[in-house]
Amino acid sequence: MENNLRRLSFTIVTHVYTTGPSFKLEDYLKDKINSLIFIGHPFSFSEDTRSFLRVYKKGKLVVEKKFIRWKGSEFVFYLKDLFLTLWWYLRYSEKNNYFIGVNNFNVFAGLLLGLFTNVGRVIFYTIDYIPQRFNNHIINSIYHWLDRLAISKSHRVWNLSSVMVEEREKRGVDPQYREKQIVVPIGTDVSSKLASLNKIKRHRIVFLGHLLRKQGVELLVAAMRDVVKKNPSAHLLIIGGGELEEKLRRDVIRLKLEKHVKFTGFVKEFSDVQRLLKDSAIAVAPYVDDSSTYTRYTDPGKPKDYMASGLPVVITKVPQVAWEIEENKSGIAIEYNKEKLIEALVKLLKDDKLWISFRRNAFRMAKKYEWEKIFDKAFSKTI
Repeated sequence: MENNLRRLSFTIVTHVYTTGPSFKLEDYLKDKINSLIFIGHPFSFSEDTRSFLRVYKKGKLVVEKKFIRWKGSEFVFYLKDLFLTLWWYLRYSEKNNYFIGVNNFNVFAGLLLGLFTNVGRVIFYTIDYIPQRFNNHIINSIYHWLDRLAISKSHRVWNLSSVMVEEREKRGVDPQYREKQIVVPIGTDVSSKLASLNKIKRHRIVFLGHLLRKQGVELLVAAMRDVVKKNPSAHLLIIGGGELEEKLRRDVIRLKLEKHVKFTGFVKEFSDVQRLLKDSAIAVAPYVDDSSTYTRYTDPGKPKDYMASGLPVVITKVPQVAWEIEENKSGIAIEYNKEKLIEALVKLLKDDKLWISFRRNAFRMAKKYEWEKIFDKAFSKTI
């Protein structure tokens, strides 16, 4: 695959919040191809709203720019993003073979550029797809129009899960486009080996993520009161920040769980997150079972981050990966129910033999999803 890429030039345009698949794709490509343009647009709610550009030539970073901090409505942000994509591409692209738009809006920018300059073949990289993406009916209709346009005009569509194909066809996407859509799931960064058992805090349960209602962390905190009653040594570490953090802290005090639930707040460096995960025993991904949540239609990265650190996962049956975890005996898949959550956590806390077996299986499953393998397979079906 690497020889096939060597002479090619790529452009990646993406919206960014923290780390994610777009950055992994940048890391994968920059040393393998002739040249790469990477354009990132932070969301309006990001701490740093400066759009940025990186240009690589044969693996060497030759240009790096940042736009000014931006303020305004989400609509104004998208106009700014479109303008910058057009401007930076025209300014820095010499010859482009593939234009990768991460979301349908960025594919639209590539298609617009293609009307008056060469962008090469367009790849639509779908990180998330939600039938009800926006509450406003008109804006939601525009979102789905852009999605249909991106699918019809792209050379290849990379979806995080096969559910996206089914849901799109329910929304009117022609089945004739099914063949051009391939599954490119979330990958993992796997450490060289599992941490030794004597270094693990055997009774530590860990949750990683943005503290939002859809993540189910409220259910987890509520469940901890009963988990502690059944296993007094159990304690929960919540890694991440978000709009629910203060409420969750109050819930912990109300439930008298101060000694058993700790918060790290937002952790900037992922290496620090990985260290905290590796020291833990059990991980939880209690996604809310709600038809409006994007997790149902995509492939969340959190469960794979957990397994890459050798953590058995207790996960609700919302994303497709939950059934895969269950099948591979890498954790326990449950309904979104407090009693089921308590039962699964207590079982893994008390059954050492089961825990060790699930731990090995989780790490083995994670290795199947290393980013290098994911992108090798995707490009073998694309180039």
